[in-house]
Amino acid sequence: MLNLKSVAAHQQIPLIHVVHEDDELLSNSPEAEWYKILQNLPWREYQPIGADYYNALYHFNKTRTNNQKSKDLSNESKETATQRLLFDRATMDETAPVLSEEELITDILPIVTPDMIAPGKTPDRLGGKKPKCFFALFNSFIGASLMGLEAIPEKVHLLLTSNLSFARVCGFIPKGDNDQYWFKYVPSIRKLEQFDQIMTDYGLWDRLKIKEVIDNLEQGIIKEENELVGDTTHFYAYSGFETVTYIDEKGKEQRKSQSKTTKNCRCEDRDNCEHPWELADDGAGTIVKAFNKYIWGHKASILGLPMQGIPLDAIAVADAATHDGETFFPHVVRLFAQYPEIKSWIDTVLYDSACDSQPLKDKFQDQLGIALKASLNPRRKKTVTENLPKGMKKLTPYGNLVCNTDFEMDYQGARYKTEKFIYQAPLDANGTSVCDNCEQKPMCCPNASNGRVVEVSFNMLPHIDSQDPPMAKRFKAIMTRRPSVERMIKRLKCDLGDDRLQKRSNASFQAYLDKTMIAFHILLRN
Repeated sequence: MLNLKSVAAHQQIPLIHVVHEDDELLSNSPEAEWYKILQNLPWREYQPIGADYYNALYHFNKTRTNNQKSKDLSNESKETATQRLLFDRATMDETAPVLSEEELITDILPIVTPDMIAPGKTPDRLGGKKPKCFFALFNSFIGASLMGLEAIPEKVHLLLTSNLSFARVCGFIPKGDNDQYWFKYVPSIRKLEQFDQIMTDYGLWDRLKIKEVIDNLEQGIIKEENELVGDTTHFYAYSGFETVTYIDEKGKEQRKSQSKTTKNCRCEDRDNCEHPWELADDGAGTIVKAFNKYIWGHKASILGLPMQGIPLDAIAVADAATHDGETFFPHVVRLFAQYPEIKSWIDTVLYDSACDSQPLKDKFQDQLGIALKASLNPRRKKTVTENLPKGMKKLTPYGNLVCNTDFEMDYQGARYKTEKFIYQAPLDANGTSVCDNCEQKPMCCPNASNGRVVEVSFNMLPHIDSQDPPMAKRFKAIMTRRPSVERMIKRLKCDLGDDRLQKRSNASFQAYLDKTMIAFHILLRN
């Protein structure tokens, strides 16, 4: 059936509408949600972005030959550039931003207006070929994510050329081998790469992501919550690295892995040409996952609402080697700046042990008025086995008290006047204390009628906040919601994409994150 919503005001309703059997099957299939979403996508909501894309396209074509760096580094040697790039990284320069902040191109003239474009209608040009339809190109990239594939030009082109139903629902027509150029034909990989680059360089993917989140907030699809959860995740980089030796501020020789130094040009004599040296894959770094386990990749910070499992933002970290605890606060500040409505909701933020830092908790409280709850990080504290109350075997760095018969005592609370943590023997399956039938009761607690009660001094656990101990049931109940961010990461990284990148640079990585976020929030509405 012809979808009249997809017909623009300037277009005449077709006298003959060809219905393909496979299109009908996909339209009625509950497993082809992507097809129905692309078929009924409200294109009028994307007209402003489409107009900006065409303006950016004209600007790109006009200025691409003059896209050189303003800083003159033509006399810089490769070795000097490698050291300069090393000390410019966020893990080496304390003044550098922790999160990726790409310089976007904004100085373009608004030649095309939203009312000048529609699906199948592109703006006229004074010369050159008629540009491809923005709406068809946008559908192609987002459709790839909706199908669970990476929204990269190679995968999009494969879908458009191998799946005719996908090409038709996006707005393209298959092209024959000998057909001349027509803006409605399936684009080449080069055209798809150009579209993706323009959307990235001019910040249009980011604007689309923000638009989708705001739409879901305004429509009430995203419900109010008073907690915000965050975490980082890694993506395997599409690049290699080299080990750079440098002298630190103490005069000692150090080594650090870094992306290779290269030039973004095709000059024959790269060592002496005027183009500046750059990192082949800026933002990539060595990510420590566990003891002796390292990954060369990019890192992203994710924020979302734990009860609904909805990611609100995903941003690339400027240097993947950055510690996770340094990314959380600036990302929350960034999120509140983008969506002020959400700031009024949140009174608690949740994170893993990377953010178990009192100065960071104070920073959240003082600057944002928000309580930070983080999993305990004992930081090399050892299990206590000496000077414990009678009958107790060990006290772990996490505040878990275990008796001589290997029962873990239940935490009950604290007495602040005497500065003691209170523990009591747990109950068995019948609801009676395990002490009643314990063979060591005569030596441990012969007079206890309701099980052994033990008090432990605050001094034995100096790294634990007595006002908010991680052993408390309230704290544990709150932290059960923290792992919801792992499910958000799985949806973005696995369900709507892939954890192995196919493009380099943080700008491309950020665009990749934006495309998965756009697809997620479009799915959320459908």
